[in-house]
Amino acid sequence: MKAETPISTPRFLIADDAPPQKRPKRSTPRTSLDRLIHNSEHFSEILQTTPKLKSLRFDELDLLRDLREIVDREKKEFDRIKNPPEFRRMIRAMLLPKYLTSEFVKDAEDKLLAQLITARKKADRDALMTALVFLQSHTDLELPVEDNPLWETIFNISLQDGLKFVDSLTVLTEGINQLKISDPALLTRDPLVLQKTKQICQWHVFWRQLIAEKGIMAFEGLISSILRGDFVIELYFDELVHLPYFLFLLFKDDLHKPDFLSETIPDGDKEVLASQLSRAISQSVKLDLPHLLPDLVKRLEKTRKKQGDEKVKSQLAEAIEQLSAEDEPGNNVFLIMLIAAKISMKKYWENQRDRFFFFTILKNPLDAKNYYDYGNILIRMRKSKNAEQLFRCAIEIDSESFWGYWGLGQFFLKKNRIREAENYLFRALKTVQKQALQNPSKLHRELFLINEDIKKLNRLKMKKQAEIQPQIELF
Repeated sequence: MKAETPISTPRFLIADDAPPQKRPKRSTPRTSLDRLIHNSEHFSEILQTTPKLKSLRFDELDLLRDLREIVDREKKEFDRIKNPPEFRRMIRAMLLPKYLTSEFVKDAEDKLLAQLITARKKADRDALMTALVFLQSHTDLELPVEDNPLWETIFNISLQDGLKFVDSLTVLTEGINQLKISDPALLTRDPLVLQKTKQICQWHVFWRQLIAEKGIMAFEGLISSILRGDFVIELYFDELVHLPYFLFLLFKDDLHKPDFLSETIPDGDKEVLASQLSRAISQSVKLDLPHLLPDLVKRLEKTRKKQGDEKVKSQLAEAIEQLSAEDEPGNNVFLIMLIAAKISMKKYWENQRDRFFFFTILKNPLDAKNYYDYGNILIRMRKSKNAEQLFRCAIEIDSESFWGYWGLGQFFLKKNRIREAENYLFRALKTVQKQALQNPSKLHRELFLINEDIKKLNRLKMKKQAEIQPQIELF
């Protein structure tokens, strides 16, 4: 049975302990509608952060395909629309009936009710209750699906997830697809910069130079065990975000030479190249070590506990003690040797994570967008520390580009760190506006999306402000 539509707007009491006569006057009092909007926005956050509700989505890739087909088919119809909200409403009106099956509606109701029962925070309960009211409006009040905030929220998040997936997939395959066109055999080879680095890391002269370093004494036995393959220390190239850049700078002037990978190199030149490579890795280590060292110590401790060989256990314990003293210069040498071992040993290359990183960044290590793209992939993998490093690296490499600022702005926005997010997003906006003036036909998408992030930031600021003001009891 359908519920009766109320004739008049229901009244809601303002939750305020102050007597009515002492209540301060407001030029724009918070109404029940304000509270409704607040709950709706919070519900969107719950959908994206609650694991049990992350499956409450329309099929993202089907949605993208259907959206493209409709826009292509109804191009003239959409061209007449000048108002973006009207455009989006028409899209929803055409697509939602296909996705709002009785099974989906029932599933949504079950999941929302289950989450409401277990929700502890009042704000979460209010938002979930609001979502259930919107669900009831679909089943009882016959509110048009395109105007239902619940379906609009799920539609927008599903579309956003689909676009993120496609963007990430494009990033990971773009370089490989380019290689397929010119030379399929290159797909099984490492980038030239990495091949050259591997070559030098296998020279005796390179290791002689490293072992001669005074700081390596505490790690000599441990390095020997690593090189023999007694155990593997977990380390990934996307934790050494500056490494591709410094390797590229080392080799960029010689990449075009036909004998770039030649083995017939005089010993004197090998000495020079080994020394240059050591310095290049050292530059990366100095920038990335403070970020990496705490995790590296934890991994060594975990490896030590699993070891049955008492000698190896003792070496690991000594290394952990030395590495925990962050001011020790030997830490840098240890990491240089560990990176060199990783590059030169096939056992370290059994994972795809390292290959994705190098194929993405080494397309052009001077292009800040590559770091931004991979940083967003790491955020999706929930490796936010590494992502932050990549965005900062993008700024160091090209401070005139907006990509690094935008990445950090999005990163801090997800962390609800408003001040930092505002700083970086507005720097990104200022930079992209400057670049858009120089290239009027480009960067429209990026300019639009940065402005959308700033709108999201402003909504978050308003929400934070609202939390310290008297609240309205909606239900």
